[in-house]
Amino acid sequence: MSKNHTEIYHLIDNSFISGFSESHIEYMKSYYYSFYSNYCINKNKSPLCKEKFFTNMRRHKVKLVQICCPYCGNMNIWILEGTISLGDSLNYCTSCGKKSASDNAFFQISRLIRIRHFHQSGLEKLKELSSEKDLKLLSYDIYQLELIEITSIIEVSLREFFVCLVYLTFQNTKNKYFDSIIKKSTGNDFMNIGKANNHYKKALDIDLRNLISCDCWNNLLDIVEIRNTIVHNNGMIDKKFRNTQTYTKIASMIEGNLIFLTPQIIQSYFNYVLELITSVTKYYNSLYENTLHSLIANFYFNSHPLNSDNCTWHHWKI
Repeated sequence: MSKNHTEIYHLIDNSFISGFSESHIEYMKSYYYSFYSNYCINKNKSPLCKEKFFTNMRRHKVKLVQICCPYCGNMNIWILEGTISLGDSLNYCTSCGKKSASDNAFFQISRLIRIRHFHQSGLEKLKELSSEKDLKLLSYDIYQLELIEITSIIEVSLREFFVCLVYLTFQNTKNKYFDSIIKKSTGNDFMNIGKANNHYKKALDIDLRNLISCDCWNNLLDIVEIRNTIVHNNGMIDKKFRNTQTYTKIASMIEGNLIFLTPQIIQSYFNYVLELITSVTKYYNSLYENTLHSLIANFYFNSHPLNSDNCTWHHWKI
């Protein structure tokens, strides 16, 4: 999975301005220019005229950066004085501390990769010191822990994408109460692809089954079935699990009442999680790109008319 950015920071240049619709562009140009000219006047600088300000904007000494965080709803304009490269260090929201939804999903995945690397290194060392039987018992716990981590990645990623997609779809003002209602009504449903899909379909009209392969869907269901047995029954198979399709599919890994996962099945499950997150990330990025400008315009038009008394300037300068 490539590290796919959804930027929170957007340099306000001619390309960015052109993304606003005909009904929004003149209002936003006036808004941005007023913000810029107020800043210049406040700092005893001579502002460019409006026509020159919107010509070759990337070359101006004083540039504007639009902030739009899909997590906390932070919407702000910051000043950038200096080269454009200075803005490259801006990669997280200063209000909630989060990066883009895809960056956070990438972080979850990279954590599992690190865990698996250390586990594998330890097992390779133990091969020199342990019998095959002892090594099997040691790996029993390790691979079950890795599967639990995989379900955590599913849960966290699908929940965070859901919250962001709700914000983009309904273009609502973020508030803690609204977020608490989502968390309370969904609980830990997002680790189960079937339950998660119900929320996505009802709230957003998104069917996750259409974004991933049939094999991926079925294996994601298997992952949560195994996880629940590990967590809620300490890894011991019970009658309920024996009646699932998952039991039949992993019968070769079952000895007595225990599930002996293998590195091969863990890798397979990991690949299916990558497929899920990659597909949802692509969908999210497309929606974010298509709704970003209307989200910004509606925010300023409906809630934050600009005047010289409510301007707050945050800026980088070199």
